[in-house]
Amino acid sequence: MGSGFSDENIPDEKPVVYLIPVRQAIMHPQLYLLRRGVKHAVDANADAIILLVDTPGGSVDIMRQMVNPIIDVGIPTYALVEKDAFSAGAIISLATDKIYMTPRSVIGDAMPVIMGNGGYESLGERESEKIESGMDAIVRSIAQAKGRDEMLMRAMVRRELEFTLEDGTVISPKGNILTLTNQEAEQLLPDGSHLLSEGTVADLDELLTVIGFADAEIIELLPSLADDVALLITKLSPILLGLAMLALYTEIQAPGIGWAGGTAAILFVIVVFGHKVAGLAGMEDLVFVAIGILLILLEIFVLPGFGIAGGAGIVLLCWGLIQTMTLRYQGNPGDLPAFSAVENLGPAIASLGIAIIGATLLAALLLKSMGDNNLFGKKLVLSSALHNEADDTLTHLRTLVGNQALVTTPLRPSGTVEINGNVYDANSEGDYVDPGCSVNILAVRNHSLVVRKSQETSA
Repeated sequence: MGSGFSDENIPDEKPVVYLIPVRQAIMHPQLYLLRRGVKHAVDANADAIILLVDTPGGSVDIMRQMVNPIIDVGIPTYALVEKDAFSAGAIISLATDKIYMTPRSVIGDAMPVIMGNGGYESLGERESEKIESGMDAIVRSIAQAKGRDEMLMRAMVRRELEFTLEDGTVISPKGNILTLTNQEAEQLLPDGSHLLSEGTVADLDELLTVIGFADAEIIELLPSLADDVALLITKLSPILLGLAMLALYTEIQAPGIGWAGGTAAILFVIVVFGHKVAGLAGMEDLVFVAIGILLILLEIFVLPGFGIAGGAGIVLLCWGLIQTMTLRYQGNPGDLPAFSAVENLGPAIASLGIAIIGATLLAALLLKSMGDNNLFGKKLVLSSALHNEADDTLTHLRTLVGNQALVTTPLRPSGTVEINGNVYDANSEGDYVDPGCSVNILAVRNHSLVVRKSQETSA
């Protein structure tokens, strides 16, 4: 069997099957692995997706996020229950098109519980009903989408329900949560269909033969350290984005210092990488982010002022970041009441909003705390040690007010000017000013000259 995602050198006539393991507790690494696998299978136009299930269950919220990409993916989906498909693992299996089980495997017991310190927490009747009602709606929605028996699936969630076959055979009496062995799940009904499982197979190879993919190219996804790194990055994304935007603002305020723009670009790439591993971001999202950054840098270093290129760059950057943190589904899952066509949109917008607000507040705080010291690219020193020198410098700068100076670097709005062979920091009050232009010195602010373009221009 192959591993990884590359579909290079696969003969055109050979079917392609993706294997996605669901063999641990249902937590974020499992979610990221499944998202990534479904995305690659869709991109590769695979012939089938097989989930290899052996899990005790896990987070209900993450389970719902794992169900969404597979319930209407447009590719035939199978679940092979290798040993245990309990709780969230059972519901994920039920969201596939067909279920197969190995000997002595079991599926069911999907009643939601609350974990506390040392074990399960006891809930009151009202709290239990609230939680079970939500899970009941989820399994009903899946049953309706996949044409499964709603009562069978509901009996896995609610212990007060009894599940009985048409001939009167009681499969799950009241007071029990429905759990089926492989033999019980595959039993034939009067109409010729199976109760839940399509049959028992010895292993994956037999399953591939049964479903007609014995000669298929098998691409198996494997968990990796990158999944754990992606989890950390996605959790820290508001902080990383905030630092990236602060660094980008620093570059805009002091163009040419280099390290700020480079830091911003690296942080943006880290965020995109984390969400790509998490199965959210695609290459097109990275392209949006890259073009956005390039347009902003083009506005800073090449074009005067801050206009169309800069504005378009900000829009593309924000759009690319939102795309990076959301998941779009194939098919038409929007028809299902429990699911949506775009997932994670709210958290994505919230993360970006927190990053923007945080970067703005941090920039304002740093500027205020720095006082006369220049944050952007200048070495910080103790003001007490240079107090006298600073006063002398300020006095000298004030003597220059009313004179003219020659612009030596672009003022966007900050830069440098030259007077009598001496170079000074300056900020333009007004439009962008090209090098070689003559400016009038209007005032001194924060140890920097405030200038305005004069009518005459030097060569």
